Amino acid sequence: MGVRGLHSYIERNSDLLKTRWFRESKLIIDGCNLYYFLYFRSDLDQAHGGDYDGFEKIVTQFFKNLRICDIEPYVVLDGGTDVSDKKFDTLKTRCQERIRRANALSRGRSGEVLPILIKKVFKQILRKLGIPFIQCLAEADWEVAALASEWNCPVLSNDSDFYIFNIKKGLLPISHFQWRKLSLLKRSNKKFIPAKSYHVLNLCTAFNRMNKYNLSLFAIILGNDYTNLDKSAFPNFSKFSTRPGGTAQIDGLLTWLSRFPGPKEAIAALLSPLGKNRESASIRKEIYQGMAEYRLNPSSIAQFFISGEPQRRPLGPLQKLPDWTLKPLAEGKLASTIIDILTLQRVMLNFQVEDFGLSSSSEPSRLIRQVMYGVLLCTRWQTVGKRSTSSGEKQQYNVEEYDRQGMTLTSSMVPAVLPRHVVTHLHLDSLWEAPENLRLQVLLHALRVSPLFNSFLIPANLQLAVYVTCFWLNHAQPEPKAEMFWALLIGLVYGHLCREHQTEIEAGTVISRLKNLQDRKGQKLLDLELAHAYCQWQCCLKDSFNLNQLLNHPVPEPELARLYSGSLVHTVAHELMRGVEPESLLTGASFAVELYRNLQAAVERELDDDFIVRMRMRAGPMSRSARCDPADELSKMFKHLMADEEEDDDGDKIYEETCSVRTRHVSRAHTEDPRAKKYELVKWC
Repeated sequence: MGVRGLHSYIERNSDLLKTRWFRESKLIIDGCNLYYFLYFRSDLDQAHGGDYDGFEKIVTQFFKNLRICDIEPYVVLDGGTDVSDKKFDTLKTRCQERIRRANALSRGRSGEVLPILIKKVFKQILRKLGIPFIQCLAEADWEVAALASEWNCPVLSNDSDFYIFNIKKGLLPISHFQWRKLSLLKRSNKKFIPAKSYHVLNLCTAFNRMNKYNLSLFAIILGNDYTNLDKSAFPNFSKFSTRPGGTAQIDGLLTWLSRFPGPKEAIAALLSPLGKNRESASIRKEIYQGMAEYRLNPSSIAQFFISGEPQRRPLGPLQKLPDWTLKPLAEGKLASTIIDILTLQRVMLNFQVEDFGLSSSSEPSRLIRQVMYGVLLCTRWQTVGKRSTSSGEKQQYNVEEYDRQGMTLTSSMVPAVLPRHVVTHLHLDSLWEAPENLRLQVLLHALRVSPLFNSFLIPANLQLAVYVTCFWLNHAQPEPKAEMFWALLIGLVYGHLCREHQTEIEAGTVISRLKNLQDRKGQKLLDLELAHAYCQWQCCLKDSFNLNQLLNHPVPEPELARLYSGSLVHTVAHELMRGVEPESLLTGASFAVELYRNLQAAVERELDDDFIVRMRMRAGPMSRSARCDPADELSKMFKHLMADEEEDDDGDKIYEETCSVRTRHVSRAHTEDPRAKKYELVKWC
């Protein structure tokens, strides 16, 4: 939500904000607003797909500083789209604007685009830090305001709707919340955060002690995300302004409203030129419905923070959510997108900084999303008479996806699909009770991969990334080059070292080397070929992560902040294209080199030989693939793997198995279509 132009108006009239030394209090935080602000105001990378590890450091420091000042944070996050669809036109407009900004960034111009995994990373960081948070079923603004009033504490946000809500302890605008600059109270030797505070009474007092309930009418007339009145019969409010300039319309409207004792009288005056007709009645109804959005009642999320009890589903489309989903949704352990799929059968996809001359980077991962749609829509059971039957037996379900074609937001109907052999064995109402091997089959079918044959060689935190990389290499368009693949693996190794081996001297050498490489100033213009490939990989990761959560983690959930560092992976890819050997970047830590080789072997096991040859032939002219025959290089890799483990009998056995499995895979690659039966999907449910 947001009231058009109001935030700028408040900023320009600084007398409406009061200085506050903030400490020792509960604080209700608008979570989505916070992660937007922290990412965009911290000089983090946007053009290369995200600086998630840098974002984690900033979020961690933010909450550390709150703790120092004895501030108790409670974070509230948005959930699904408003099921009434009153905001749908606004959502489409914002999506189109994100496409424009992402395209600007791809061309080296200014813009702000959040990395697509940022909300998931933020939730993981909150959970890791032990910060109480809830993911609402719908938009969070009303719940944030209601909870703050109920608990008699302020709200932290930059959303202009909070200038309208009558919050007892007011609003702390994030833009004036100086969390990096802790100050000391001399008398008590306690620290506080310098801030500015806003209360509706500040604004009302400035306008002849206006009735505070007139502010909700002010928001409706001015325009917010939910209402867009036909204002052709309304006065030109700027003529009432005492402060001419860019904010004259807002200032004049406030001046005009201050003449009336309450909203009833103001509405009567506003509509009097229309007389008593159908148009007048329609506008009156829309005004009162819009004003009701700002009326605060007891919060429906307070109990969650006290006892863990999730929100109750209101009557209407949200009743379609199965009972078991409510708690994991509230805990942020399920993606909020499943709410939109179940209630609206519609999804707004994310937009990244990619090559806008090519198809959307979300296109290759559509196959994964289709299986998620199938799990959600094709496995519901309904009672027909006295007999329970699958509601999807004879019905085709589709989800309307909003994506881009070129620079234009478009929609298409995407069929929900499921592996044929699980259609009668999965039921949404008992999904998490299904056998783990069945849930794993669904995930692996979606990703078109086999189970990791040597999973004990791949850290749990990287197993999903391995599966995703296999899918990406097989489905990305244009086909990724070898250096793109190798750089991605080096990025995974780097993240793992930072997560598990940060204090070890050997790991420190490699981390420092790669960090220095990342910090170099690269070329000014973004490499769109690399950007598009890695955007596709992130889409595959995001959709696989969502499906894995929905299936109750048949594969261990990875720590996303450690899987991808955009500027690092881009820089490493350029180094590899210059002829640098991948393993040379990891020298100094034998376990880092070993992990890289294990990851490479695990992924290449799922690739056809002709693809490996083709990929390496397309590598840079100075790369090792240009110096060796690709088939010989593949053979040498496995010999090298075995040579490193000559003194370890178990290691020899493992790598012999690697080669034997690879041999079996080679013979399988010559069949007409080795995966046709294994990955047979149904387009009906």
